[in-house]
Amino acid sequence: LYRATGQAYKPVPPKQSSVVPSKAQGFVDKASKHGMDELIQADPINFSHDHLFSKLQSLTLDFRLNEPICSLGWFSPGEVFVLDEYCARYMVRGCHRHVSLLNDLLNKADEGFLIDPTLMHYSPDGVGTVTLEEKEKFQDVKERLRTLLEKEIINFRYCFPFGRPEGALKGTLSLLERVLMKDVVSPVPPEEVRNVIRKCLQDAALVNYTRICNEAKLEREVLRQERMGMGVSPQQRIEDMIRVTEFCIDLLRENEEHHGDAFAWFSDLLADHSEIFWSLYSVDLDAALDMQPPDSWDSFPLFQLLNDFLSNDRCAAADAKASARFSLLFYNLFVAAHLRNGIFHTKLIQQFSPKVVRYVDLMEHSIAQSIEKGFAREKWEVRK
Repeated sequence: LYRATGQAYKPVPPKQSSVVPSKAQGFVDKASKHGMDELIQADPINFSHDHLFSKLQSLTLDFRLNEPICSLGWFSPGEVFVLDEYCARYMVRGCHRHVSLLNDLLNKADEGFLIDPTLMHYSPDGVGTVTLEEKEKFQDVKERLRTLLEKEIINFRYCFPFGRPEGALKGTLSLLERVLMKDVVSPVPPEEVRNVIRKCLQDAALVNYTRICNEAKLEREVLRQERMGMGVSPQQRIEDMIRVTEFCIDLLRENEEHHGDAFAWFSDLLADHSEIFWSLYSVDLDAALDMQPPDSWDSFPLFQLLNDFLSNDRCAAADAKASARFSLLFYNLFVAAHLRNGIFHTKLIQQFSPKVVRYVDLMEHSIAQSIEKGFAREKWEVRK
């Protein structure tokens, strides 16, 4: 304590006197009661400073995250100075400090605190050796970090909304590849990385569609209350599906615009993610179409909305933005080509083709009748 406060000499407790106890004497008694005398007299070398530093750093992070400002887990300059000074004075190893901080950040992320991804990606240089205890703790942190990264990729739309923080999703994918490495010098096989990301994006499709359905369900409940609790008619069911379809199209367009650049090297996996997303949607689509009477054309706007999205080249609108980023332009071209005439698009065409053919036949017959009736009413008289 006296060295930490910059005093040149170690203070000596005052001698006990027979004088009437004063206010200062009361403070001395309290210090003795709480064990301060033992701490002052103790030799620093007899303490486990690694354990004490971990406790200090953890409490500092608690204090920092509970401040009114949004620190995202970054320490203030004063806090960094105190932690640096403690490590320098009591020879706390840098590897132990970094692993302990990662463990604390993971704990806070699990509790729901917003942590800056840059802190997770940071890796200090100059660590030449590690102890066995540090290695074992690092392996535990590594597994927890992998779980967190996979969770963030599954919820990439909500962990990195609108691609923010910029570059964070791309850094997360890069960090996942490093976490999957067995050691520093052996690169992980590319197929192993792709398998992990493929599994995450498959789960992401379910998460995204479930959230869209919940959002549409809230709107549907509001409308149902406005309709005095009436049952859902086939026409209303189609209207609900059109609303869900608009949500789905907006979601996929946002994925292309805000997250396509990060997934540029995994564009085929994100295209598969879109197909899985549409396959989940098709279950509700089939249920809505089964409710429609055979002579109804109410589902045509729904088919037109889907077909226009899947058929059109959506890169034209994004070409101006993507001209400076070739990877995003390539991704848009790839995904557009993948979805057009893909599994869901082919199923959609086959599903609606009988109605379209019947509609065209009826229109052809109606137009022919109109022309014949029109010609019958014509009077071919020579005008003078």
